[in-house]
Amino acid sequence: MRGKIKIIFLVFLVAFISAFAFIKFKKSKDKDPYEMFGIFAKVYDIVIQRYVEPVDQSKLILGAYRGGVQSLNQNNSFITGDIMKKIEKRFSLPGTIGIAITKKGNYAQVAYSNPESEAYKEGIKPGTIIRKINGMQAFNMSLYEIEAMLHGKIGEKVAIDFYSSDLSKDIEKQFVYKEYQPVDFKIEEMSGQKVFKLFRFTDNTLTALKKYLAETEIPIIDIRYSIDNNYKKMCNIASYLAGKQLAVKSLSKEKENETKSAINDFYKGNKTIFLATSSLTMNAADVFANLLKGKQNIKLVGGKTSGEAYTFETFKLKTGDFVNIATKMFTPLNKKGLKPDIKSFIDDDEIISAVKKYLKEEKKEYGEEKKAA
Repeated sequence: MRGKIKIIFLVFLVAFISAFAFIKFKKSKDKDPYEMFGIFAKVYDIVIQRYVEPVDQSKLILGAYRGGVQSLNQNNSFITGDIMKKIEKRFSLPGTIGIAITKKGNYAQVAYSNPESEAYKEGIKPGTIIRKINGMQAFNMSLYEIEAMLHGKIGEKVAIDFYSSDLSKDIEKQFVYKEYQPVDFKIEEMSGQKVFKLFRFTDNTLTALKKYLAETEIPIIDIRYSIDNNYKKMCNIASYLAGKQLAVKSLSKEKENETKSAINDFYKGNKTIFLATSSLTMNAADVFANLLKGKQNIKLVGGKTSGEAYTFETFKLKTGDFVNIATKMFTPLNKKGLKPDIKSFIDDDEIISAVKKYLKEEKKEYGEEKKAA
């Protein structure tokens, strides 16, 4: 137990050093960056000289590297060469357990869960916090490492330790790596209301969405847990709903590209369309929400979006270590997260309740205006 406390303390100490150096640098942009490294060196010396127990200096430095890149974007990763040798081949393995993870501070949180997967059926749904993968603490692992561990040979088993939905207890389950087919969308009832759960932006999704809009009195498009990165198809669907051509830009250090929608068919209805959002709305779904917010007949309901729409690249260092960092950003994007028009808790029943309340108030207001006229 004492050893575990030491490790946790050391991890937080490393994070503190990294954060301290980063904050000092942000507050002193007019100063020479090398002066900031000097401050880091002084903090490092104090830790080495004064920390109550012997310090593993290599672990301290590696932790600082990791903390540094993650302070810019929590999904950036620093991966040591020895770890990369163990995990890099896993990405090419076809087996998964059907979930995708994002980092939220020190937490590994499920951003997507395939509704056909065993993990979903056992309670690992979007928002679930993952504690361990095969006995390894998720908070000690970079996102890159976690993603690698979620791939494996078909038929092999993996142990996932996660919090129950009410966070009251830890649950450990074994899952078998399988080759899951991606799910584009699913129409489900939430509190008696049919909701279009959008997972992937595809032509099939647009075709099904057109039918859903025609048949549903109160259309709700749920993008709370979409992490798709098909920006071209997303732009087409956004344009259909907006009733006009739209465009998405991708920005990198080298250049700026623009992707324009390529459809001439637009939504002609006058129903209010609700987009359900949350802090796990990211990538193309986040840009989708930004493109549509403020458009006539479209309202965002739920929580603030993640403000994340990036693609990542991995670079090998001369030391044999690796850095996986965001190299491209997609816009329009509010990097602080896009605020909904109708604020609500993100539970299913709360979303439906907020929509019904809005419609009731809108009907009342419209009725009073009509009566006054």
